[in-house]
Amino acid sequence: MRKVIVYTAAMLFAGLLPACKKKESGVCYCKYLSGDKKEFNLTGLPRSQQIDSCYVLDGYAEAFAGDCDLK
Repeated sequence: MRKVIVYTAAMLFAGLLPACKKKESGVCYCKYLSGDKKEFNLTGLPRSQQIDSCYVLDGYAEAFAGDCDLK
């Protein structure tokens, strides 16, 4: 019985593993109410401009019930 539980837990964990994606620093990640997701690569900008740019993108996303976060 214990092997069955361990095997089942391992299979569930392995199924969720590909869904976990490490978020990169300097990328603005946006999610929308419709389920759409977008990534804006801002790594070529200085950190202060990354913050400002993602803030602007967040303002645009709000019009479509979205939210953007800089990682």
